[in-house]
Amino acid sequence: MLKSCLPFPWRAILGALVIYSAIQVVFLGLAPIAGSTEAREAQVIDTIVRDGEWILPLRNGIVPSKPPLYHWMGASIGSATGSVSELTARLPSHLAAVGVLLCVALTGYSLARLTRTTESALHPERVALLSAGILSLTYGFHQLAAQAMVDMVYALCVWCALASIACGTRVQDGSRDLVTARGRGLFWLSCAFGVLSRGPLGLVLPGFLAFAGGMWLVGLKATVREVCKPNLGWLAMLLPLAWYCLAYAEGGEVFLTRQLFFENVQRFMGGEKINVEAWWFYAPSLLRTTFPWGVLMLVALVVVRPRSGVASYRGDTIWRAMLLPSVLLAAGVALFSLSSGKRHSYMLPLLPLVALQLALLSSCILERGGHPARLRVWIAARKAEALLCLACISLLVFAGLGLHGEWRGEPLEAVVKFAVGPLTARMGLVLLAALGFIFAFSKTRAWMLYSSVWVLMVLLMTIVVSSGSVVKGTLKGFPLMTEQLLILGDGGKRMVFIKDPFDEYFDPFFFYLHREVAISTPGEGPLPCEPDVVYVTRRDLLDQRASATPGSIREMAVLQETLHALRRDGQREISVFTCNPTGYPDERGDVFWFEA
Repeated sequence: MLKSCLPFPWRAILGALVIYSAIQVVFLGLAPIAGSTEAREAQVIDTIVRDGEWILPLRNGIVPSKPPLYHWMGASIGSATGSVSELTARLPSHLAAVGVLLCVALTGYSLARLTRTTESALHPERVALLSAGILSLTYGFHQLAAQAMVDMVYALCVWCALASIACGTRVQDGSRDLVTARGRGLFWLSCAFGVLSRGPLGLVLPGFLAFAGGMWLVGLKATVREVCKPNLGWLAMLLPLAWYCLAYAEGGEVFLTRQLFFENVQRFMGGEKINVEAWWFYAPSLLRTTFPWGVLMLVALVVVRPRSGVASYRGDTIWRAMLLPSVLLAAGVALFSLSSGKRHSYMLPLLPLVALQLALLSSCILERGGHPARLRVWIAARKAEALLCLACISLLVFAGLGLHGEWRGEPLEAVVKFAVGPLTARMGLVLLAALGFIFAFSKTRAWMLYSSVWVLMVLLMTIVVSSGSVVKGTLKGFPLMTEQLLILGDGGKRMVFIKDPFDEYFDPFFFYLHREVAISTPGEGPLPCEPDVVYVTRRDLLDQRASATPGSIREMAVLQETLHALRRDGQREISVFTCNPTGYPDERGDVFWFEA
């Protein structure tokens, strides 16, 4: 092994992370929350801040589906800022994404050190930068970094665990310990926080990947010996155990049924309301969320081969380390494919493996190609820089023209302009800052060319993803509908939502109301009817069941998503009504009631 190894590029990595964070934070809070997934987690955060319940915060009496680490982070930010908004709810995911990029860079650096020999030496600092850079430009990762979901915090815990093992691996120093005691301790601590973020899977996935990686590199016997070594890190598992005990004391059997049985056993085995997909579901999912990096990784695996005179893939330790990310990726996909419940977001902890593998193989290709290969990359980067500058400027110009243009009375004109206006203003400011930075420093250092290309690609991807989210959220219009609902409810009236237990459509309402509401299940009997209560339900349900209501119903308004309201298609109509029970004195004067 070569001892002369350049140190980890802390300055370059931290500088890149600051730039990445600054670009994303500018657009992070623009898109309204438009889906149940984000709304559920944001609602739990709001409940913690509002009620001060940190152990088992309930969403309108419903036990949350995930442990509270993500919610604790969001509630801490919300308490510091004084309110819970789209920005504060999404900040934990963004901060976790920055942490994942750092962990992947450290892991790539450590893997590259294992491949350094006198015959073929990869540059660990280049692999570290490429790993983080490729991952930051992966669509699936970039998208989930800007959403209020627990997945990114969970991914951070997984990669803290894997980075602890990778950075703690001894490089032929004569010790019988393959991993340092500190590395094992940090691994178990990261797993403990993983359990607090996603439940038992927070221990299962990093443990499975670490075990699979150990078997691939050193064999079963040595891996089992490392796993069985006593370590103080085991005590870290008392943290999630203590929380589970406290949460069980508050939530009882309902808590265990929801968070342990439904979220783990039933999602794995299948059952009612489980999103069951085919066993090959994750293969096209990975290719889509990692495009084009996943395709390039497959091509590079075919192109890169051991040189003549070097042992086969399986017999050479260096090539085992080189192919380790692909082995872990295949093992992780196989593990998730066994589960009946499948979602695209479940692949998030595995996306960095694609970036790692492509970074290792790309570095190997550059080293083999020598100066001619690096010169071709330099020329391609110069062309890409000009094209990306042109693309960003053109996008800003088109957005400005769209804001000031006339659409011949198109009803969506005002909505789109309302959504894209703040986005365009921020896009212009960030683009000017980025171009100023590039033109000021691009001639000082050779590596600044690659930095400018990366900055422009991150900016372009952020603008595209944010634009889609902003327009989608505005066209759904949950903040506007909630404001109308508050006006109809006269501010403080008790609200009751009548819905199916598995109907998650109303979750954005619950977040934007910032207050506790009652939830009623329609069942087979009559709809509830109490005075001085505002009821909210689907219009079709009210039409079907109004005749069975023991009282007089007054429909106050019909709410509808902005897009459906403009098109007048009658889809997803929400009825807001009050009810006067039979025999209850009507003191509302001339208010019109009709008998059910």
